[in-house]
Amino acid sequence: MIAESLARARKDFDTFLEDKVSLNWDEQRQKIYEHFGLVSKDGTGSGSFGFSRRDQGGKADRDEHAGFQSTSRKSVFGRSGLSKSIIGSASVGGAGSIFADSTTRSTALPQQGGDSRSMREKIGHFGLKVQKLNEMRLQERTFPVLHEFAEAQTVADSDAPKQLTEAYHALISITDEPASSVGYFEPGALRPRQFAKDYREDGPNSIEALKMRKQIITGSRKHLERSFYREVEEAIAKNPREAQLGGVPTIINKIRAYIRLRAARKDLAPDGTELQMVNDDYCWILIFYLLRCGFIDEAAEYVSRDPGFRSMDYKFVTYMATYAQHRRLPRDLQQKIGAEYQQRLRNAPENTIDPYRMACYKIIGRCDLNQRRLDGLGQGVEDWMWLQFALAREDTRAEEVAGDIFGLEDIKKDIAEIGQRVFPKGQETPGAYGIFFLLQILGGMFEQAVAYLGSYAPIDAVHFAIALDYYGLLRVSDFYTSGDELLSFTTRQLPQINFAALVMQYTGEFRLGNVEAAVDYFTLICLNTDLPGELGKSQAAVCHEALREFILETRDFAKLLGDIRSDGTRIKGVIEQRLKLINLDDQEEFLKAVTVQAAAVADDKGLTADAVLLYHLAEEYDNVVSILNRILSDAVSVPLGEAAIKIEPVKPRTGGQSSTAAPLEPGCSLSLTSVDDPIVLAKNMISLYNTNALYYQKIHPTNREACGLLLRMMEAKSKVEAGQWAPALDDINNLQILPLTAQGSVTYVRSTVQAFSSLPPVIARNAGNLVIWSIICINRERERMYAGVYENDMRQTLLDELVLMAKDLMVFSGMIKYKLPPRVYETLAKAGGDVGLSL
Repeated sequence: MIAESLARARKDFDTFLEDKVSLNWDEQRQKIYEHFGLVSKDGTGSGSFGFSRRDQGGKADRDEHAGFQSTSRKSVFGRSGLSKSIIGSASVGGAGSIFADSTTRSTALPQQGGDSRSMREKIGHFGLKVQKLNEMRLQERTFPVLHEFAEAQTVADSDAPKQLTEAYHALISITDEPASSVGYFEPGALRPRQFAKDYREDGPNSIEALKMRKQIITGSRKHLERSFYREVEEAIAKNPREAQLGGVPTIINKIRAYIRLRAARKDLAPDGTELQMVNDDYCWILIFYLLRCGFIDEAAEYVSRDPGFRSMDYKFVTYMATYAQHRRLPRDLQQKIGAEYQQRLRNAPENTIDPYRMACYKIIGRCDLNQRRLDGLGQGVEDWMWLQFALAREDTRAEEVAGDIFGLEDIKKDIAEIGQRVFPKGQETPGAYGIFFLLQILGGMFEQAVAYLGSYAPIDAVHFAIALDYYGLLRVSDFYTSGDELLSFTTRQLPQINFAALVMQYTGEFRLGNVEAAVDYFTLICLNTDLPGELGKSQAAVCHEALREFILETRDFAKLLGDIRSDGTRIKGVIEQRLKLINLDDQEEFLKAVTVQAAAVADDKGLTADAVLLYHLAEEYDNVVSILNRILSDAVSVPLGEAAIKIEPVKPRTGGQSSTAAPLEPGCSLSLTSVDDPIVLAKNMISLYNTNALYYQKIHPTNREACGLLLRMMEAKSKVEAGQWAPALDDINNLQILPLTAQGSVTYVRSTVQAFSSLPPVIARNAGNLVIWSIICINRERERMYAGVYENDMRQTLLDELVLMAKDLMVFSGMIKYKLPPRVYETLAKAGGDVGLSL
């Protein structure tokens, strides 16, 4: 009779499901997740879609509990979920893959030379420099980023063209960057974004633009002069016998020694060229090299004090002395020197005029600007560039005279033409890209230089962009409107770099392995929030969105968003430590919103410990307990004898600590959430909340009570598995869910059924398990009593009570038959036969 009732109940239950719930919940949930971008279409990793994982030896009874778990989950989606990721996919491999994403496919970068190990070391060297940069920003101290990056470039990549390091030194000369760090408001401090206002000025004739062009010309010229003087000193040091320096090593004596060295090698001028001498000096060569090294005052002193030179060309003495004062000649003297230059050029017989004399005239008087080269002299690229900067001049239109106009924009046109003619893309000899890159940096073509370098050395391109942007010397585009272009142009045809895309794509190389470094790079995007209008706002928006996506991409929640010690005190995460750098209107609200979003996504992905930690950090303690209740309910529902549910613990907060991070106490980090046992996790958190009224008051009473009941259920279950039948029955009875003390009272059973309907779902779903455990305990306790040697009235009374318990359980189960799994009725039927019950 009981068997027939059970069969009929199963059939009715199956029909009910077919009529009311004709859905494949696993399939539908998968489709929903795919639609909102919360999981890849082929992603089926363990722990996905809100399920907890088991030990390898355990059996995951997922289908049976899928409906219960999905009903209490919240899906979180927003910009990151509904649109393409802005940070791109993280990759492990060659650095050349960092621009493989469509964000920059128009300038996709090939792999930079060198093996993967050296590439990782280089990334690490630069990463430490960027971390230090942000630390100084937090302390409101300057950071000599160009000096530091130049050092990293030298140490990390000995095979790179030397021009890359030279480019850093050229920028040091342009910016006049001090080598040491000082406070923002100390005298001489070179603050972040120092040149942003002047550099981004669109009007070519504005005071700001004019000032910026002058600074670039002066800085580049000085760099080339210093660089050449270092070459002079190195050549003398390597060849002391030929140079014959001797005496006092003054600047003029060093130049004389260098000239002797060049003369010994017969490379001062082509054979047959007449070189004038005064008192054993090649006077014009000496003056030229003093000019080439930037020693204008020394050249003026030489021509004015040497009587032989004064008697030879007294006019040039006047020119030189006047030029030394402000590096320019007044209009009348410029006209005179120009006339002399043209006269000598036209009238002098071939090979009778010293080419160095003509070079000095050209430089001092800016003669014949249409021919900006030095005929008859051996020149390298740097020599040619120096001549351009020596001749260039930036004046207002009122001060300029037709024929004398030659400035930075003309130099840029010459460099661009050289690039097209000498450095066609894809046809350069190995390492030649460094030369053209240096030319672009010297010419102030910073955006083009970054884009060009990216084609050959992407890591270097990123860090040159960072250094330039730090001082405001990079024009940046709007990430959301730039499309796939790394280099684009404004409506006024000014170049601009998609700096945000550049930085975000670069982090894909390492961000999963070094989350703190990735955050340091992301925060650099907010350097540009000082830009006017929507452009500045968009830079902040893309930085914040990148951080949101990154938090959801990685599982280093403890390191990124914060941690909790065993006493409940909070440890700041790396993002919170850098909130000052990411331009937030409401720092607390942003951090909480990001943490809640990350918590919800972690919960959806079945990362229970992560979700618990994140909701706790967001101060949503009721959600913490709800998650604990759900995982405890799952743990209770595991059949007896099977492996217990295990959760994936939060990643330990170890390693990679910066000086800005809070010091960690031994064994304290993640002591509450770095566990794989849901029972231990629940006890840790409940113990913490019970000792603090601020936590306790924010938890709904129903949730608190449900958590307590579930923990007591687990205690009862452990006693059942340990064979402690009577204590287990007592624990189950104390839960007051089953009518174990009804003593045959139908009224009592009915009141228990009515109370059952008001139980929280996480409790009600395990009522069937409680019934099964109770029946097992009743049968095993009866067997134990029957096995006893002595029989007495007390034993019989206990046996009768056990049978009555089983009968009450059968009545209870019959009244809520659609709310219990079919296997409960099978167990009841078997138990009824064992105790001789017939219903």
